[in-house]
Amino acid sequence: MSSGVAPELLDASLRGGAVGDSLGAEIEFWSLSRIRAAFPAGLSELPAHDGRQGAMTDDTQMSLFTAEGILEAYERGIERGIWHPPSSVHLALLRWLQTQGQRSKHVTAPNMGLLSDRRLHVRRAPGLTCLSALQEAQTLGAPARNKSKGCGTIMRVAPVALMLPEEMVQDCAIECSALTHGHPTGQRAAAAWARLLRNVAGGADLETAADAIAWDFAALDGDETSSAIRLALSAPLDGDPETVETLGGGWVAEEALAIALYACLAAKGFEQALQIAVTHSGGSDSTGAIAGNMLGLLYPDQVLKHSWTKQVECGDLISMLVTSYSRVLRLTQTAPPILKVGTD
Repeated sequence: MSSGVAPELLDASLRGGAVGDSLGAEIEFWSLSRIRAAFPAGLSELPAHDGRQGAMTDDTQMSLFTAEGILEAYERGIERGIWHPPSSVHLALLRWLQTQGQRSKHVTAPNMGLLSDRRLHVRRAPGLTCLSALQEAQTLGAPARNKSKGCGTIMRVAPVALMLPEEMVQDCAIECSALTHGHPTGQRAAAAWARLLRNVAGGADLETAADAIAWDFAALDGDETSSAIRLALSAPLDGDPETVETLGGGWVAEEALAIALYACLAAKGFEQALQIAVTHSGGSDSTGAIAGNMLGLLYPDQVLKHSWTKQVECGDLISMLVTSYSRVLRLTQTAPPILKVGTD
């Protein structure tokens, strides 16, 4: 039974995403002129948000619950021979929903895992589509009944990209995105970014891999996704906020992908890339989180040693998840093959 990437890469990617989320949290919804007025020299530290420096938003919260769901899928696969990661992720996201003060109308999520940590029971502008889709979920693993392609599909996809067997990444990214967002573009953008994360984790060049994935998704009638990737690849690498804003606001998945990809290509290191990713009039926390997941793979040492990383809240939860993932990797080396795809 094959599995995901090295735990050190997962650790750096999750922490990079958390830092990007935190860097952009306070300035989400701000205009570019307001950002420049408040930070004339640029963002050189994590701005305080919701009364604390290093605050995470729903982007990181949902990524952590997604990782927990994948760990549960492995445990079920090893112990019981039942293997359907999207259903396990769905159940974990329903627990996240409870941290936001809401519950599914039809599916009961057991009180366990990350749900017990009161630090996660805070609302920091959670996506309305994620909330409503999870509330209305009829059965585990069933796709949402809406037409949204919001960035909520892509900002939580890193665990899918890095923790699952490589051959499952694209399909599972689509299925896990469909749990909350029904538009094909939102699902394909998440799948494209998941594949790109996995390719880079395996040593691929970011620009070369992005170009190849753009061709693949164009062939799959995913024109909005491939067009967004092409737009990022062709933009001048000056890193200017005005250039970033030609890629969109990051509110929808393909625009968030384009901004994150551009920031990673235009910068020469972790800090500069995150500054580029969040300095625009749009969904700065999400574009920062998405870019940060990639930057953890491109610059793992910079991410793990940076002062910002030490300031982000709930770093201990990332450590706990990575430790559990390391255990899963050891178990999968000696586990029997998974016998059945599905839920019981």
